[in-house]
Amino acid sequence: MFVQVIPARRMPLSLPFLDYSVPEEFDKSKIKVGQLVKMPFRNKEEFGVILEIKSSGTPNKKIKPIKEVIFEEPILSKEQLNFLVNISEFYHVSLGFLLKGNLLPLQTKKISKISPPQRFSVTQTDKPTKPTVFIHKNEEEKKEVIIKKIKADGQTLILVPELSAIAKITDILSENILSRVVVITSELSIKDLFNRWIQIWSGEKNIIVGTRTALFLPWFNLKSIILTDEGNSNYKSWDMAPRFHTRDAALFLSKHHGAELSFLSHTLSVESYYFAKNKVYNTDNDLAIKSLNKTTEIVDMKSQWRGGNHSLMSTDALEELKKVKTGDVVFFLNRRGTSSYVGCRDCGEVLKCTNCKLALTYHQDKKILKCHYCKLFEPMPLACKKCDGTDIAAHGSGTQLAEELIKKIAEKITDSRQIIRIDSDENELDNLKTGGDKIIICTQLAWPYLNWDKIKLFVFLDADAPLFIPEYKVVENLWQQLRDVQYKLNPESSFLVQTEHPEHQVFKSLYSPEIFYSEQLAERRVLGYPPFKYMLKLLTGNQKSAILERETANVQAELTTLTKSLTGVKILGPLEMSPYYHSGQYWQVILAKIGYENYKQNTKLILAHVPENWKVDPNPNSLLSE
Repeated sequence: MFVQVIPARRMPLSLPFLDYSVPEEFDKSKIKVGQLVKMPFRNKEEFGVILEIKSSGTPNKKIKPIKEVIFEEPILSKEQLNFLVNISEFYHVSLGFLLKGNLLPLQTKKISKISPPQRFSVTQTDKPTKPTVFIHKNEEEKKEVIIKKIKADGQTLILVPELSAIAKITDILSENILSRVVVITSELSIKDLFNRWIQIWSGEKNIIVGTRTALFLPWFNLKSIILTDEGNSNYKSWDMAPRFHTRDAALFLSKHHGAELSFLSHTLSVESYYFAKNKVYNTDNDLAIKSLNKTTEIVDMKSQWRGGNHSLMSTDALEELKKVKTGDVVFFLNRRGTSSYVGCRDCGEVLKCTNCKLALTYHQDKKILKCHYCKLFEPMPLACKKCDGTDIAAHGSGTQLAEELIKKIAEKITDSRQIIRIDSDENELDNLKTGGDKIIICTQLAWPYLNWDKIKLFVFLDADAPLFIPEYKVVENLWQQLRDVQYKLNPESSFLVQTEHPEHQVFKSLYSPEIFYSEQLAERRVLGYPPFKYMLKLLTGNQKSAILERETANVQAELTTLTKSLTGVKILGPLEMSPYYHSGQYWQVILAKIGYENYKQNTKLILAHVPENWKVDPNPNSLLSE
């Protein structure tokens, strides 16, 4: 008998497990899939988990024996191991790396003191189940659905998009339910993670509330998965491997464990709306998404300028500010600095970063130009480097400019509320905890930490910035932001959106959401974007552009040949990323459009031919940028 063991460490993709023999003195009838073992690895011993038991046949070469079975009881279920294998293959990431993230912290002394649970036999199904979509119009409806979906027996997983959302879930649960709850996030200390992992493994806690990290736990009797705020873009992991969307990973988890999967949201993503509309997903209530707040006012800034107001703040916003005497006021502007870019009025030259070629942002307080991507800065020039012209001007507006303007306005109208700006430093968030009413100028950084119950006026100072960025999900992300404000604000609060393009679909559809979905789906159908094609993004970088271009061309040619006979698969690129140069390297991307008929199988086929050092981003939020 020999066993295939996954080492609990990062291993090459081509070597997901290792073969080990079972010593003669071991009781072979007690060897089980999912057991935690110790085995020799190079010149030391490592922890690992048994993936498969081979009672017949012989391995390819002479193998070493495992040293020790840590617990007779499996530490991971077969279903969870299959989930890890699936994620490894689909997201091009080391199986051992995933396993280590799924285990408790491997500390020999602490593990030796654990009493393994006496687990009863659980029958699981491998049949895929359709997720059920539920659209709620308020927190009370959301609470009712969550409580209804929590299982009395077995395990329940409640997923949230960000840390700040956890308290909102635990606050709505009764004391008898909370006694079964454990919270899991990536912010836990090793000690806390160890203790909570054991509580889950032993069955002491069977309701888990957490971020995407909570997908990787000892699931032995998972009955229900509840993914809240389904349309939130924070569910997508984009900056580190595995770059999965939590919704997609929850679908995999549900399939392997046979668990009931529920998507809750006040505003569905475009993809989920389409799948629910076409019965790929089940629906628990009326799919029609209603307007959430009829007090939303769209302010046409072009008419403001024609009327002589060239300020960043409209007269409508100014009048509302004068009316709101108590509570918080929020001015939202998703740009840092004083201006969005600086250019020469004589020749039109835009000042850009010498590394990544993106426009530099002007910071008036320090009189510098800064690249927020490369973290480089330079002094504001006196003359244009291209034409020597001296008419250098800042264009657009940022949080610093907004702060200066609002301070002047507040002084003029004798508004004594504390004015704070939160745009780049997480330490600034502490200012939100101070007492008293505030005027807050902020970017997305502050969004999860705002006290929405206190906000009496919310103003999008410039909602146009994302409208014309050539990334297919940017407009949807803006729409989700606007809808989120509508949902979270109290009905008596005011919400103003300043735009030069009030005719754009994203603003028209705030009153009729069906318009947004129908127009977005029409555009995506023509372009072959999700939900009509599955997107796979492959990217790599090199310090030398010539080497990069040669490598990406070779990979593109190989993938094109590989998929030539596959229906519904198209390889695009290589294309330059934006920015083309950053982090000391040049970057290019290859895109694959894959029909949904066999998208999992075809995605795995493509990834099997992608070099291990490439970054892989299935179902990306952006196509040509990080």
